[in-house]
Amino acid sequence: MDPSVRDDGDPEPDLQLTSEVAAPEAAPVDERASRERDAPLRGGLDEVGRDEETEANTGELDAIGAPSLRAPAALLPGRGPAPLSPTLLALFGTLIGVATVLSLVALAINIDRRRASPLATPPAATSASAALTPPLEAPPPSRKRTRLKVPGPWRIADAKGDPKLRIVDGKVGADPFITALTAVGVEQKEAFRVVAALKGVRDLDKCAKSDRFSALIERSSSRLKALEYAVSPEEIYQAREGDDGRLVGAKLDLRVVHNQVTGAVSYDGQSFDASAERAGFDGGLGHIVALALQGHLAMDELERGDTIRLIGQELTVLGEFVRYTGIEALEVRHADAKREALRVYYFDDPSLRGYYDRTGKSPYAGGWRKPIAGAPITSPFNPRRMHPILHKIMPHLGTDIGAALGTPVGASAPGTVSYLGPGGPAGNLLKIMHSNGIETGYAHLSRYAAGIKVGDQVKRMQIIGYVGSTGRSTGPHLHFSAQRDGKFFDAETLNLDGMRVLNSEQKEQFMAVVAKYNPLLDDIALPAPLPVTSVVEPAPVAAAAATTGTGNATVDDPGLAEPAEPMAGPSASTTSPSPRASSKSENSVCLSDKDLLKMQSATDEGEVSE
Repeated sequence: MDPSVRDDGDPEPDLQLTSEVAAPEAAPVDERASRERDAPLRGGLDEVGRDEETEANTGELDAIGAPSLRAPAALLPGRGPAPLSPTLLALFGTLIGVATVLSLVALAINIDRRRASPLATPPAATSASAALTPPLEAPPPSRKRTRLKVPGPWRIADAKGDPKLRIVDGKVGADPFITALTAVGVEQKEAFRVVAALKGVRDLDKCAKSDRFSALIERSSSRLKALEYAVSPEEIYQAREGDDGRLVGAKLDLRVVHNQVTGAVSYDGQSFDASAERAGFDGGLGHIVALALQGHLAMDELERGDTIRLIGQELTVLGEFVRYTGIEALEVRHADAKREALRVYYFDDPSLRGYYDRTGKSPYAGGWRKPIAGAPITSPFNPRRMHPILHKIMPHLGTDIGAALGTPVGASAPGTVSYLGPGGPAGNLLKIMHSNGIETGYAHLSRYAAGIKVGDQVKRMQIIGYVGSTGRSTGPHLHFSAQRDGKFFDAETLNLDGMRVLNSEQKEQFMAVVAKYNPLLDDIALPAPLPVTSVVEPAPVAAAAATTGTGNATVDDPGLAEPAEPMAGPSASTTSPSPRASSKSENSVCLSDKDLLKMQSATDEGEVSE
């Protein structure tokens, strides 16, 4: 159990996306008027799926032309036997006509304003769905690359449907090949025939667990007529019986070809593979793009509207696409014009093979960054450290980075906030879980970045908090830790800010690669910009709930001012909660070291152990 994470026992606030506005009770409707008016009723179940804005405007337009009991300028029936004078009737009719015209003009202006105003909300938008963001529109799909299928050799699948034969399939798994073959119904003597036929063609004593096979068996005699052994879609071996009754083994010629492919992808902000398929690529492109960008940029750091131009390689078997095999060169153009475009190139050097940027540098695996760029390390990872406060040998299972109070702290790598709140001697603590199973910790923070909470996705070097001296600390600094499978290890082994740099001879060869691919990247046409979509803003009540509901988005700096009211407890980690709960008034900013130790003892992010 991770002792640095605790659950304060407070229930999560019941957040509302928006306030439900109760419609006022409808006034009694005159039966005669109801029968004579033909405008439809609005807001019932039949309205589901209609265009709400169109329906609202149509309702108002219908009101203008709806039939009534009499024309607006019609003469009123007299109440007595003596009619009014013609002059009074004319004057009265004129006044009614003018009033009617003015009412129609005012109503038309109001409708025009509602159509033009971005703040106009259709009637159905008062429900909770109005606070939701509509799905982002994607550009229309592009046509897939046309491919010409090449005729291939005879395959066992060609015998499917022959009533005299049956086909059995299997996987080698952890068993020897002969055992796996007999397990699916092939007689042992037939299995030895296969081994003899493939001797010198494929060593069946060295099978991978994922290797598969298909056997064609004669129903009447159980004799093996053919067997195919598949290592991959492009590497298949076959033993087939000839006219003389002997099995003959060979590797199938499947016309395996590596082709160069080029194109551009406009990222839709949701799925890279889906974006790539709309751009005309086949499935699986995202995996090799991620490998090419590893350390330079994580796929999670891509944003909607970013454009990726690439030169890659694909593998085809008999003219049909099988998979992408790699990236030769790639460019990322950010939707934010202020961000510099990134280009990476594959450099095939025996000792430094990998993807380098245009300057000839390549980050080490993961591309980990020091949370405070350029800051000195004041105390390294040391399981036998003499504690500066307690004056006894106590493990220091993290790395102290010196910096002034209030210095911004960035995430070492992209990940998900897994804990945020009091960390005992670690003070204000924030932890991030990364995709490779490593969890990093940032302790003694004076405060957290505004609005950050558990479950948030953070980018590399995104500000997550600010240097402080909360918890057991001799002064302002950042205690940076790293864990894998719940065990602390030296974070410096992640090669923080580490870069592989080419020497002068390698750099000269690499610049020739850059000169080769830059014109090819420049020639790739940029895709059309993604359509701009409107986003419905949440109602004020929902916005307020989202801002204040967490209770721990920001924490005041204790060195500057004490919070007027204690804030709600921290967001509990879902991975390693502490069994000890605390009251709402407890907050790591407002507590002494003694109180923090009482709340949560033992090892806290490697800062102290008792």
